[in-house]
Amino acid sequence: MTIIHPLDSLLYNLFPEAKGDVGKLIEAAKRFYSFGPFEPQVNITDNMLIVEVNTAMTSQQKSRYDKVLSLCERGQFAQAKKDVQILINEAPQVSEYHRIYGQILSEEGDQEGAVDALIDALRWNPKNEFALLMMGNIFARHKDDLETALKYYEEVLKVKPNDHFALNNIGANLMQYGRIKEANSYFKRAIAINNDYPNTHYALALTAEKQGNYPEAFQGALTALEKNSKKDQLYSNSFQLAIDAAGKLSKTTDAKVVV
Repeated sequence: MTIIHPLDSLLYNLFPEAKGDVGKLIEAAKRFYSFGPFEPQVNITDNMLIVEVNTAMTSQQKSRYDKVLSLCERGQFAQAKKDVQILINEAPQVSEYHRIYGQILSEEGDQEGAVDALIDALRWNPKNEFALLMMGNIFARHKDDLETALKYYEEVLKVKPNDHFALNNIGANLMQYGRIKEANSYFKRAIAINNDYPNTHYALALTAEKQGNYPEAFQGALTALEKNSKKDQLYSNSFQLAIDAAGKLSKTTDAKVVV
């Protein structure tokens, strides 16, 4: 397994003990990526930190990994945490094990522990988009630090620039902070990639409503309803938004007639 980190500020954030020193960075990477008695090869070439790790063991663990995912989907986090910790102990070089562990800790309310686990995930794979996205969400939702969150979101989009789920997620967090115009731009990018995702149509309708554009809000809410085959909470929210926007649109139209 070859891990390649660009030699940039994000890498030094992942290994703060290096304090900007390349020699200390190499030693820190060797310590972290060591597995039992096996020490990885760590070199810096063309402004990249390159780590070579033996990963033969991981192919034997897929069924146990799938079981952890299934436990998480069913909300059985206590057992999932125990199982993924065993996997981490056996194969700490697998980024996704740390990412899942971080997700479980976050679900349990331990955001500091989650951040530590996600940092480990990113040390093993700096392009793990799910770990990057989760880091952004934790900083935005739990630490009230949108600027740091946006740095992680930017890294997500470097890895997967056409990920409409990530774009929608970023827009939703920006909207929570009242940054409606910025949120709207992310939602529009998402809708250009996937025009069939009802969440993004609802989000665009919501931003239009917040900006007083009731015709667009009404039409967007109707589109969200049309694209949503489930009678879920999103469907109910879209239906209510359509009613609210129609009411405000009617009042605006009546006022213009009176004038």
